[in-house]
Amino acid sequence: MLHHTKNKGDIAATKAIADLTLKGYLILTPVVCEHLPFDFVAYKDDKFYKIQAKYAGDNRVVNRTIWVDKNGIHQKKYKVKDFDFYAVYLPDIDQVVYPSINFSGCYITTQIPNSATPFYWWEDFRELTEEAAKRTYKEFGVDLTTRKVDPESRINTRKVERPSKEELEKLVWEKPTAQIGRDFGVSDKAVEKWCKAYGIDKPPRGYWVKKAYQKLE
Repeated sequence: MLHHTKNKGDIAATKAIADLTLKGYLILTPVVCEHLPFDFVAYKDDKFYKIQAKYAGDNRVVNRTIWVDKNGIHQKKYKVKDFDFYAVYLPDIDQVVYPSINFSGCYITTQIPNSATPFYWWEDFRELTEEAAKRTYKEFGVDLTTRKVDPESRINTRKVERPSKEELEKLVWEKPTAQIGRDFGVSDKAVEKWCKAYGIDKPPRGYWVKKAYQKLE
């Protein structure tokens, strides 16, 4: 019988690998990874990234590894050079976020808190993220007295002018959706909505992975 913690870790790794593959990364998994400080390597744009997958039921970016053997329970804090980015699976919203190891120990919020304390917001970590500013309830138009959100007053820091249909139609075949999103300062989901609104067909699944393989040959 598998250990419950290992089951959660496997879920996080599987979710992350699927998500990163859709974002255009080539995933490399070690044959033996039981005691490595990372779970897999993601490759894209001639760069390799060591990824540590975590299941965060409480939204905390765990700063240590824990394992069990015949001698009992052991734990060890991660070091800066152990890996590059976390792949944190947030089960309450079924999403994976990618804070760098520098965010070790922090909390990533998925619901606007009933507090004026600044917080890290999950949408700011949809891509491999080395830096992110903390948000405040004011950016979301929240009235802490009533807990209501005014959609008209919410600040959308990602709002940009959409490219023309002709420009976007050309871009989707030149680079992955995630890269287009980074270029425009929006999420990959926003780019997908643009394509849907324009009626633009995107490259088929596996297109960018195949191109990555061709570059390596």
